[in-house]
Amino acid sequence: MYDESGLLIVKENHCCEHWEPDDGALVPMKECWCCKWSNFRDDIKNSSSECFSVCNYVGNAKEAVSR
Repeated sequence: MYDESGLLIVKENHCCEHWEPDDGALVPMKECWCCKWSNFRDDIKNSSSECFSVCNYVGNAKEAVSR
């Protein structure tokens, strides 16, 4: 699933081959919430209390994936 900008929407536990640890991660767990490409800082929550974010890695954008 992608947002209106074509960025991949991810959950906290999602992980892909582009994963790189965020400099601020306390524990370098291989999940999106610890990845430098995701942005959970906005703390976007839906009605089921699951946390979602977008992946900022250009290779995961809708344009790149559909090529």
